[in-house]
Amino acid sequence: PPLGLLIDRTGVHFDASGPSDLERLLATHPLDDTALLDRARAAVARLRAGDLSKYNAHDEGRAPPAPGYVLVADQTAGDASVLHGGARPATFREMLAVARIENPSARILVKTHPETRAGARPGHYTAETAAAHGAELLTAPVSPWRLLEGAAAVYTVSSQLGFEAILAGHRPRVFGQPWYAGWGLSADENPVPRRERRLTRAQLAAAALILAPCWHDPCRDRPCTLEQALDQLEAAVRAYRQDRRGHVATGMRAWKRPAIRGFFG
Repeated sequence: PPLGLLIDRTGVHFDASGPSDLERLLATHPLDDTALLDRARAAVARLRAGDLSKYNAHDEGRAPPAPGYVLVADQTAGDASVLHGGARPATFREMLAVARIENPSARILVKTHPETRAGARPGHYTAETAAAHGAELLTAPVSPWRLLEGAAAVYTVSSQLGFEAILAGHRPRVFGQPWYAGWGLSADENPVPRRERRLTRAQLAAAALILAPCWHDPCRDRPCTLEQALDQLEAAVRAYRQDRRGHVATGMRAWKRPAIRGFFG
């Protein structure tokens, strides 16, 4: 079940054609409370330390490529944040071409979307289209945080990876109009004119992670804080990482085996 919801009474955070509750928070909230900003910094530190992201099926033990590469984020075809974020499929072709022009001698890695790797939905790049610009697809399930640590530059249309890139200290080049663009923390190819405020990373995180969402405790079925939601996410991801390869049990009586298999996987 979901850990959080964005209940928006004004618009939709990924639709840049009009304002949303999240955008108004970012534009008008003082975001100057020391305790709030400290909570935001601590939450980001937990996400990085726990290697937690939107998708958590990556292999935390897999080494990232040698540092110094340019990272280009792919997204699934038809993604709503692309369609309503001032972008089209051609935007992805333009982004890759610009990445090559601006980094003529760099290694360019196109990070495929987790759902694309799983075969659920197509992306915007293939190995052939990437190779045409001297780039290569990165399909291995490498941690996004570790990828960002080794990147020299980050290019995105409206991917969640762009937000994480900001939190990791990058100033990503943004070709769409995602909610995290327009606040002075990204280089925007297609800026949203009504977004004029300049924020810090902690302010962006405070609004997006603490003030805007309604966090939910799925075990107790009640509202909770961001910190409690992180407790749940950390526990779930830890269990996945420990159990995903299965277990071996020997000497178990036959009648016990279905129950043991159901419990342990």
